[in-house]
Amino acid sequence: MTTSETSLLDTNILVYAADETSPFHPAAKVIREKGLRGEISLCICPQVLTEFFAIVTDSKRVSNPRTQEEAHIEIVKYTHSENFLKIYPGSKILEGILDLLKKYKVTKQEIFDLQLVATMLSNNVTRLYTYNKDDFIKFKEIEVLSP
Repeated sequence: MTTSETSLLDTNILVYAADETSPFHPAAKVIREKGLRGEISLCICPQVLTEFFAIVTDSKRVSNPRTQEEAHIEIVKYTHSENFLKIYPGSKILEGILDLLKKYKVTKQEIFDLQLVATMLSNNVTRLYTYNKDDFIKFKEIEVLSP
């Protein structure tokens, strides 16, 4: 399987897969479990995992925050999985970000979505699973998927 067939999981997929109270939990969990079993090709990157940690440990963002240890255990599921490809920004990430900034108007927190797309493209990953389709639909270089 090539990386172009691989899909990156956005942070919200990981958050909902870990939150059994979310209405999005069942579908997010199915995607995650298929990836963990190697039934579909999925990847993660440091930005997604650090955003996941920031969200699930913050009582202002989730109703049942995780402890540092619980969040760590959840992250290790991904980092230690042989079936999840790990992608990294790489040394040319700033060039990728600047190239995308020439093409797309973004402001404020949208820069982090653009950075995620730059990381994907620098690793030849063009598919993204997310519940925030509207945040990514403008990026013509990628295919945005919902679970």
